[in-house]
Amino acid sequence: MKSIRLILACCALAGPIALRAEVLIERTMLPDAHASSFAFGLPGGVNLCYDPVRGGVNYAWTGDFLDLTNVRPVNKLIKAAELRGPVVYRELGAAPLRRGDARRVPVVEFKGYTLRDAEVELRYTIDGAPVRETIAALPNRTGLRRTFRFDGVGADAAWSYVIDGRPATAITRDASGAFVIEHVFSSSAP
Repeated sequence: MKSIRLILACCALAGPIALRAEVLIERTMLPDAHASSFAFGLPGGVNLCYDPVRGGVNYAWTGDFLDLTNVRPVNKLIKAAELRGPVVYRELGAAPLRRGDARRVPVVEFKGYTLRDAEVELRYTIDGAPVRETIAALPNRTGLRRTFRFDGVGADAAWSYVIDGRPATAITRDASGAFVIEHVFSSSAP
């Protein structure tokens, strides 16, 4: 029994961020997102809201994961979960990943996800073209690395990333043949 108390005391001192070594997930009501969006907590204290209706990351925050008290209340007054850290990245607009004409909003159909040790893989289609997107945290909570892979239809198409209020960004292949975007968090609020 002594060893159990000692371990718990060490865990309490280290804090949840230092000990989180796996991806956390909640599909719940989140602020500024469609119902049933995903909250993913990546190792190292980088978290994100992925909205399958809009087909993109709505925002990212650093620190602890979520306070779900408002989502699972006793009094049946349901509110969005509370983020347990500051929002450090935000994007707006429908279907930010675009194939071909960057001005045309595509049809996005979410297919599923797979949790990995330090990242999450999302599967969806853009106008019928299959997409596998892997999201991982950059070192020291500095941002997100998003890797897009296209199988079959659309693999050779021109792809871009469109966020409302910003010019479209052409996505180019890296040495492995994947398309990569890095969102580096700024020190100021998004």
